Amino acid sequence: MNIHFDTSDVINKLGDVAENLSAGLYNALQESGEVVRKEAVLNCPVQTGRLRGSITVNVEGNTAEIGTNLEYAPFVEYGTGSKGDKSVAHTTREKWTYYSGGQFFTTSGQAPQPFLTPALKNNKDTIIKLIREAVKR
Repeated sequence: MNIHFDTSDVINKLGDVAENLSAGLYNALQESGEVVRKEAVLNCPVQTGRLRGSITVNVEGNTAEIGTNLEYAPFVEYGTGSKGDKSVAHTTREKWTYYSGGQFFTTSGQAPQPFLTPALKNNKDTIIKLIREAVKR
């Protein structure tokens, strides 16, 4: 599960000047990604620390990606079942039953515990500021 922000539009609008901005934008994307990653880590619910420790930043070209490769991250971010975010397909079931350890269990899902999306939204102004500063240099 990852979130992205992309500076391709900025590069395209600037044309030839963009080549000179490449290093500055890379640094701005890296710094912006770190700001978002740090807040996502603080927002992240902790049981074992595995999810929190898996949040990374990757900058390639004009895009910064902040996220995790853990398969259960979307279920934490968006919830599951009837308690989850209704815009996400995996949250449509009202309840389900499963068998584990010789017993049947019924659950109606897990409430969302968003950590990535709020981190991006809360830092939008900082991201814009860092990219603007890179363009001014």
